[in-house]
Amino acid sequence: MTNETDSRPRRHAAGQGAVAHARVLVVDDVPENRDLLVRRLARLGVTQTDEAVNGQQALEKLDAGHFDLVLLDIMMPVMTGYEVLQRLNAQGRIQDLPVIVISALSEVDDIANCIEEGAEDFLLKPFNSTLLRARILSSLEKKFLRDHTRQELQRKQAELAVARTLQLALAPPPASRETAFGALSIDLVLDPAKEVGGDLVDHFALGEHLHVLILGDVSDKGAGAALVMARTCALFRGLAGRHDAQQLFSSPELAMAEVNEVLAFNNPSCIFVTLMLATLDTSTGRLCYVRAGHVPSFLRHADGSLQRLEHAGGLPFGVLEGAVYASDSIVLQPGDCLLSLTDGVTEAVADDGTETPTVAGLLATVREFEGGAPPSDDVAIMLVQWARPAEVPQSGQIQWEYSFDPVPQAVSELVDQLLERLPEHGVEARVAHHVALALDELLTNLSSHAGADHCRVEVTIAPDRVSLVIEDQARPFDPRELESPDTTAGVEERPIGGLGVYLTLSLAQGFDYRSEEGRNLTMLWFARASSHSSENTVTDDR
Repeated sequence: MTNETDSRPRRHAAGQGAVAHARVLVVDDVPENRDLLVRRLARLGVTQTDEAVNGQQALEKLDAGHFDLVLLDIMMPVMTGYEVLQRLNAQGRIQDLPVIVISALSEVDDIANCIEEGAEDFLLKPFNSTLLRARILSSLEKKFLRDHTRQELQRKQAELAVARTLQLALAPPPASRETAFGALSIDLVLDPAKEVGGDLVDHFALGEHLHVLILGDVSDKGAGAALVMARTCALFRGLAGRHDAQQLFSSPELAMAEVNEVLAFNNPSCIFVTLMLATLDTSTGRLCYVRAGHVPSFLRHADGSLQRLEHAGGLPFGVLEGAVYASDSIVLQPGDCLLSLTDGVTEAVADDGTETPTVAGLLATVREFEGGAPPSDDVAIMLVQWARPAEVPQSGQIQWEYSFDPVPQAVSELVDQLLERLPEHGVEARVAHHVALALDELLTNLSSHAGADHCRVEVTIAPDRVSLVIEDQARPFDPRELESPDTTAGVEERPIGGLGVYLTLSLAQGFDYRSEEGRNLTMLWFARASSHSSENTVTDDR
């Protein structure tokens, strides 16, 4: 009894608030009936009223202006009340516009037909004034609450639309990166199941040779998961700005431990994040990765064989403070493709063997499989492709290739030939001398110290540089691993060896080296303008 007594004043107050701004259309072909209803509405505080004498005129007034309630007669000339209800129902307007039918028709079927066509209520003529008052206030109050709810929903949808745009902006665009020994291509897609979601995908370059790849899945969906997702991305990006970032991401288990400590601390809701963190060294093709409870990535080799990177690196983020992570590594070969994804794909797509060449195509396959049903989970996909460096000369380039045994006589003949041919093609004599000197030093080392019995040399003259590529199958040797000699010390004080390699690296504008499966590739390039050829930049700065 207490609750019922307390609730009536509140509902009445809400109804009076709706009445104060309500606009009502009275539809009846009898003037006396219209006048009586208008006067009853005035007593309730409804001062904004309009009248129509038939259904056609009522529809015209509804098209011309806004109304909060319609009091509708059924039996009228030109167009009946039934037809008005049917027209409003067909236009989809009856859900937002309450209609109270006031008619002398007393058959149950007539009343049922009106309700089925969308009428809010039905009153018999002659109507009871108390009952009319209650029905009008109730209808206006519900209309007011529906409008308020709709406005709140639209406001929240607008906020979520902005949040979705901002979240999708966190995902970087596809990227490509070329080095002397490989071309890296990254494609990705992020598609939340709701307006915002908990999947994350990110990648960024770190230094000259490292590229960081991140793909994860928060244990929930919606706004809360989106906040955790954004926080996780921010933590990794923050690590990338630290002075020890190279060390952290070269051993990705260290970066994983740092991020987990933050996410696991004060986590009473036990929200966790499964994640795949990988770092690719573009100078060697070595991929070092940690899988923290995430779906194993797929590695398709150039020969078509498929491998799962199933090494268990540790617990998902946020589960346990002090969790220890372990990494594994694999060397990517030219033509290899790495596909990382979240369980929004594995739990939705059918195993029909269909090959999809792009991540957008894979997402379309998932959505097609769902058959138009609301997505059950967020989807994040990253496709990493590792290819050979471009070997086809571009327009304006000249390329020569030599294959021989690096014995002293053959090396001397090649050096003399380059000293003659390079200036003929517009290379300054000083630069040609630097190229020949570097080639002589490297080939001599191959023959004398590495035991090479055969090698291939490729010389490319581009508009802005001269490039050398030396391929051999001798013992691996990366000249960058040698300590630079102390050139300030006297000849007697310096150890023997290393000076020629140091000189070679000093003359070159850029240098790169790669060794895998018995095949060594050494690449140098020299600026064609001699004013730059003395720069000591032992890195790939193309």
